[in-house]
Amino acid sequence: MPHIYITIPFLIVAVLLLLAWARLCAWIDQDLGNLPELSPVLWQSLLLGSLVAMLLFWIVLPSFWLALPVNAAMAVALAWWYRQVRVAQLGSAGEMFAALLGGVKFTGQKAPVQKSAAQLALTYLTAAKKPAPLPASDAPEWAGMVLVDRLLVQAVENQARRVELVPGPQVYDARFTIDGVVYPQSGLPRSTAEPLIQAVKALAGLSLEERRRPQKGIFRIMDLEKHSTVWTVYSSGTTAGEKVALVANEAGNWRVPVEQLGFAADQLTALQQALKGTEGLVLVASPPHMGRTTTLYSLVAAHDAYTNSIQTLETNPRLEFESVTVTRFDPETSEGGHARQLQSMMRKDPQVLLVAECPEPASATAIARYSVAEHRVYLGVFASSTLSAVEWWRKTVADDALAADCLRAVIAQRLVRLLCPTCKIAYQADPAKIARLNLPVARQMQAFRANTQPARDAKGNLVRCPECHSFGYHGQTAIFEVMLINPELRAAIRAGKPSEEIRGIARKNGMMLMVEQGVRKFAAGLTSMEEVLRVCGGGKTAGGKTAPAGPPRTPAAARPETENKPT
Repeated sequence: MPHIYITIPFLIVAVLLLLAWARLCAWIDQDLGNLPELSPVLWQSLLLGSLVAMLLFWIVLPSFWLALPVNAAMAVALAWWYRQVRVAQLGSAGEMFAALLGGVKFTGQKAPVQKSAAQLALTYLTAAKKPAPLPASDAPEWAGMVLVDRLLVQAVENQARRVELVPGPQVYDARFTIDGVVYPQSGLPRSTAEPLIQAVKALAGLSLEERRRPQKGIFRIMDLEKHSTVWTVYSSGTTAGEKVALVANEAGNWRVPVEQLGFAADQLTALQQALKGTEGLVLVASPPHMGRTTTLYSLVAAHDAYTNSIQTLETNPRLEFESVTVTRFDPETSEGGHARQLQSMMRKDPQVLLVAECPEPASATAIARYSVAEHRVYLGVFASSTLSAVEWWRKTVADDALAADCLRAVIAQRLVRLLCPTCKIAYQADPAKIARLNLPVARQMQAFRANTQPARDAKGNLVRCPECHSFGYHGQTAIFEVMLINPELRAAIRAGKPSEEIRGIARKNGMMLMVEQGVRKFAAGLTSMEEVLRVCGGGKTAGGKTAPAGPPRTPAAARPETENKPT
């Protein structure tokens, strides 16, 4: 019968080991959501088995001091195994011991701010590029700062351009947007998300007490490779709690020359010829989050702001142009509504006017009358195609003659992801499918598709593509549908002809459909056919709201792409 000696040292060591083991297990339980390739059932089985084995060792072995190193070795082996799995799936971000130590609360003498900053993986700067004030490591706010650091490290490594924390009844939903596609993450408990949000707001210089009204701020980070990212923080209140969104390098997202938006060469040439001068209306249409704002800004920036008076009216201005008057429309505070504020701007007689949206028929009528009288207006429209944009415009103006006379061009667009140039996979396309696509290429065309499966090295560890992290895509470009309003089309719109007849006239005059331009980009090896069909209505993710099949993301700033990338 084994002898078990219950002594004070025994109790002290046993309690310390139990607390350390409990903390490790609790941390791993919360962390499992970051490892989609590790089954929670497998971990729980290993954990239960190790606990049973430890209990048997305590009973069977004749001495506590003999059982102690055996059980400690088993615990260390299990922790090391989890660490190896984590590093294999997440790369350098999977090193968990630093994360564990970062969560330990130290007591005693107050640590200086410099010591706190040294414990973080990233360097934090204010909007003025000065070191951001950080809490000391023993301050209550320090835990939130550690959480922010971990989140942004993952964002930078995964090249996420937008990070959202959305409150729900029980947890906060975390979402990463990479190349226009939203990848939902595992939820964050409120006890974790709320201090994280407060730390983000403090970095961006926002009011910590204000949790309802919208706020906007900026801070900068610098990683170990000295790459800098500017994060724009948007906070607003909801019925469930405070919502926060972080957008990477936002200012650069909107400055794209027209030539780099993604127009086909023949589209661009015809459009530039048609848009010479400063008269007429240009509709720019797309579903939400499909690049409409960038195209509007690019078209306005093509005008010389020193020789033309240019103004914009936007609900949420994204960019300030030199020598351009930017006006914000606030539906809650603007007296008389959108039409009245628009007419007030028109009385100043700007030659070029950008109107981000048209919420009222009265605004549409004002725009039509203004643009028909030797003024250029660029108007944003929520529509899926040039034809649906024309139909919306006719119905909103309620005067076919006026609606037709002011129109110069209608542009519709979507964003497609670009295949990663490093890991895209070449394959021989089916000649029958190529024939059905009506491609002006040889039947033995070399096609490409996305490589979404990480390779494994000789030891079985995952090896992800250094460019796209095995997502298969890196960057975005736009595909366009451009309807130039010639006399024949204008006469058809004035006469109230049905949509199909208008479409036939536009096609006869050479209008390329969006899907056709997408097929051209596929033939050029820039994107995949699956991506073209996804954004052109072949799948329910055309609005960019749901992630397509591919490697799962873990909570991830985008680097500038070499291709066109409107947002």
